[in-house]
Amino acid sequence: MNQGPLRDPVLQQDEAEPATLEREPHTEDPAAAGPPQDKKDETGPMEICAQPPAGDVGVLQRVRRSLTVGACASSAWLDGLFGNQIYRDEYHATYGTVTTGLLWSEYDGFDPRLRFRARLQLPQWDERISAFAGRVGEEDYISDTEGDFDALPTRQFGTLEDESVLVGLGYSSPERTGNDFDAGVGVRIDLPLDPYARARYEIVRSFAERYVFSARETVFWQNTEGFGTTTRINLDRVISDRFLLRWSNLGKFTEETIGLEWYSQLTLFQSVGQRTGLAWQAQVEGETDNEVQMTRTAARLIMRRQLTPEWLILELRGGVSWPRRKLSEEREPSPEIGIAIEMQFGQKRDRLRPPPPSQPMIKQ
Repeated sequence: MNQGPLRDPVLQQDEAEPATLEREPHTEDPAAAGPPQDKKDETGPMEICAQPPAGDVGVLQRVRRSLTVGACASSAWLDGLFGNQIYRDEYHATYGTVTTGLLWSEYDGFDPRLRFRARLQLPQWDERISAFAGRVGEEDYISDTEGDFDALPTRQFGTLEDESVLVGLGYSSPERTGNDFDAGVGVRIDLPLDPYARARYEIVRSFAERYVFSARETVFWQNTEGFGTTTRINLDRVISDRFLLRWSNLGKFTEETIGLEWYSQLTLFQSVGQRTGLAWQAQVEGETDNEVQMTRTAARLIMRRQLTPEWLILELRGGVSWPRRKLSEEREPSPEIGIAIEMQFGQKRDRLRPPPPSQPMIKQ
């Protein structure tokens, strides 16, 4: 099913997991097979990742080119700590995104966003290991409560948090089987340094041809926040080639929270042509031990459109919410609007899941 620039609405690829890579050692003749090159034959990571001159290009193309080469060179340098061989294709498969945007609501005011993510391949160490670097919503990333759209993240459990720069290592099997485990460790780049760790297990099952059920349990720890756990359950219903309905439910408990933080969300994904996707959302959220247990209800429309060049994505959103966190507040409508531009860089490769019965292979 074609969802245009929307994340795949059936089996969405998680940014926290590395893409599948087939080991393709570099040789001078692409048609020839042979051992990987020895690193002493190259002068450095920048030469390994150098791209041919692109001629007269614009500012955005130059920025994207610099990000692509920089991410590739970082992967080559880091991987070089574990051996002398060169896996050029894997280094060039490093990928990431840079997003800038602005979200406004009457209740919370203006909230500018600047985020980036990069996934670095480490083929000499292990194809199941990758490195991560990014400026993300710290709590949402570590606790695995990020939603389907991270360019302008949805406010959950109160106001949006500040972004933090995180770096770390992740473990994930290249082939997704429907019974999948992954883990990660890292640190927040701030003084004092704040380490974290998390482990996740997910099951995915398809049934009755048009349904996909998934459940994921995440256990996490952060030095400043202690231990916590997040439970996520999704049910997807394929309506047609253009429509998919998703019911998402999430609950989070930590040592720092009182009671359970939760939300339930219904999203109708709609494909509009080859370049545009819509998401119609209704959401309710709350905290079991808060003085007001249902803290927000909301309805919104999100549009993602693939621009020219195709690695630029425009995201627009508009909606209304009814927040109330204190008994002293009235539950009044709060309109919200947002806009973001996402730049994708690198050469991300697709990862495949085994297909559900009677359905074609689904790219994840």
